[in-house]
Amino acid sequence: MANYMKMHFVMFVLLLICIHETKLAISFNDLTNVAYGKLAIQSSEYPTRKYPASKAVNGILTDFAHTDEEKTPWLRIDLGRNYKIHEIEVIARSNCCADQLHDLDIKVGKSVHDMYLCGHYTGTPKVVGQRIAVWCPSDTVGRYVQIQIIMGWKNVLSAAEIIVWGR
Repeated sequence: MANYMKMHFVMFVLLLICIHETKLAISFNDLTNVAYGKLAIQSSEYPTRKYPASKAVNGILTDFAHTDEEKTPWLRIDLGRNYKIHEIEVIARSNCCADQLHDLDIKVGKSVHDMYLCGHYTGTPKVVGQRIAVWCPSDTVGRYVQIQIIMGWKNVLSAAEIIVWGR
């Protein structure tokens, strides 16, 4: 009898997990990359001006945005209107320089003067092309998304793509 009860309990727990996962899968289906093609600016420009912030929101993983060297470089995306933000992904360059995305604060706000921390990434990507994912608190709404290096003295921020999953 005890084994029968344990088996039913395990089946019940598995059923709850399946229901939960199904709800998650259904709720993620309506998320889109709300940053694609939107206006992006960065704190400085690389001297040759070949790597503007717009390259971080063009959907092409083989090019990249690149700031000049400074203490706390940042890149900001104007989504055009407020969105409910679920997740933000930052993709490191695929050709080199993964160390140019380290110790990042990722913020979201309804105005550039009122940004809230969505998440923080500590350390340096281990491989080129690495994906850094930050899940925002469930009530995060904003028009602006900003990534910023917050550690070090001489930094360059270089990202292949920034994807903002929202609705």
